[in-house]
Amino acid sequence: MSLTSTAVWSLTAPGQRDATSASNPVNQGDTPRSNDPKPEDPPPPKLVDKSTFVTGKTLMVEGRLGHSRMLADARGETFLFVDVRSELDQVNQAGARSGFEPLNLAVVIDHSGSMKGQRERNAIDAAAGMIRRLRDGDTVSVVSYAEQAKVVIPVTTISSASRERLIREMLDGVNDPPSGNTCISCGIDLGMRTLSGRRAGIDRMLLLSDGEANRGVQDEGGMRVVARQARNRGATISSIGVDVDYNERLMSAIAREANGRHYFSETGENLEQIFDEELDSLVTAIAKDGKLVVELAPGVRVAEVLDRSYQQVDRRVIVPMGTFAVGEEKTFLIRLEVPPSPVGERPVAAVTFSYDDLAGREPGECFGELAANMTATPSEVSPLDAIVLGRLSRSETARTLEQANVLFAQGRTAEAQATVDAHLSEIKERREAAGLLTKAKDFFDPFGRDLDDEFNKQAGVLDEANAGFVEAESAPEPAAASRPGKAQVRRNAAQADAFSL
Repeated sequence: MSLTSTAVWSLTAPGQRDATSASNPVNQGDTPRSNDPKPEDPPPPKLVDKSTFVTGKTLMVEGRLGHSRMLADARGETFLFVDVRSELDQVNQAGARSGFEPLNLAVVIDHSGSMKGQRERNAIDAAAGMIRRLRDGDTVSVVSYAEQAKVVIPVTTISSASRERLIREMLDGVNDPPSGNTCISCGIDLGMRTLSGRRAGIDRMLLLSDGEANRGVQDEGGMRVVARQARNRGATISSIGVDVDYNERLMSAIAREANGRHYFSETGENLEQIFDEELDSLVTAIAKDGKLVVELAPGVRVAEVLDRSYQQVDRRVIVPMGTFAVGEEKTFLIRLEVPPSPVGERPVAAVTFSYDDLAGREPGECFGELAANMTATPSEVSPLDAIVLGRLSRSETARTLEQANVLFAQGRTAEAQATVDAHLSEIKERREAAGLLTKAKDFFDPFGRDLDDEFNKQAGVLDEANAGFVEAESAPEPAAASRPGKAQVRRNAAQADAFSL
């Protein structure tokens, strides 16, 4: 296999490099006299810090442990964090590369009765605008669904001759008034069948819905299975909830399971902007079929995998990560249990990231190993790494928004606000702690993150959530049933999805 990158650099903190010992040599055959000074024992070598690594070329991969030093002879917990992103110098090459990989786009539009009027017109206009911006050689299909799904436009290759004709056919195909119930799974299944007739390329489905799934698969677990099947066939699904009456948990679950994004469009007026954002990520794609494999060292166990879908086979944790666009970042965070270990270096995990490199037109693979230094002195145990702390806080912010939504929907607005306020206090404390940690002499950040800005964004979203709940309380109807309340719940779900990436 031709590999894009296999080099790994262990980032060694100042003062932790391997020590070179020196001793007074004794010539062979010489017998020291009894009054000669005895040679001193060499000092023990200092341990190398192997709690982080950076490797890559088209995609850069960083691995970090939550704690570089852990307590020996005691069961402990730490985190393993992986950050995958493209290098900035790929931006200028994106236009040249994008012509090499055709896009295969399936637009799946809700045509049930609730979409009647301006909502569906906005959806059709956004789809038409996207077709106009697709490149010659890309393919597109359009599916509509209500109680059943139907193909409005079969898989068609875009060209100067077909572009406007496809838009006319789409308008004619959805000319009948929206009606009936909502079978989201029917739309996904038929959309995937249209993509099955594609040629090799980057496969993306845009799924729009404004209502509850009341036909076909209706529960979150079942819908995750449907989305997982699409992902396993190489497709990414991004979901768009329109207006305030769709099931935000269902639509968000579909996107997360299929490595896409979940968007909220309160009025449908920003659908064209959302379609443009998705198209930009497609035409600047530099890698696809990304797969992360974390192989745990003997004795190390998974305590929790945060946010992402995964499969565990023995000691291997396998995480599909899909397509990467220029400037895109995807992360993975896992909580690990580390058994009692002797003082010294303790291997924790080996990390492998493989992908289809669209820049080099060949398979790419990155590899790194992570280990903790075990100490018998409690005061030498390191605090949680600042970057890992920031990513953990993002996950907990997403979880807080989801928990607050559940409480608010149950009419327990005060408890929802208290949940948000409690996490806000934690965010402020962690922002201060992370600031101190980044000032340590051995702190190293290969990507120059602005952690203060990251914590501020989380605090801002939490403040907005509470403000939305307060506004809903002033509505004449029950807060959870009011339009401001429903809008805030959907907005929280979209923000939670973004924090989980």
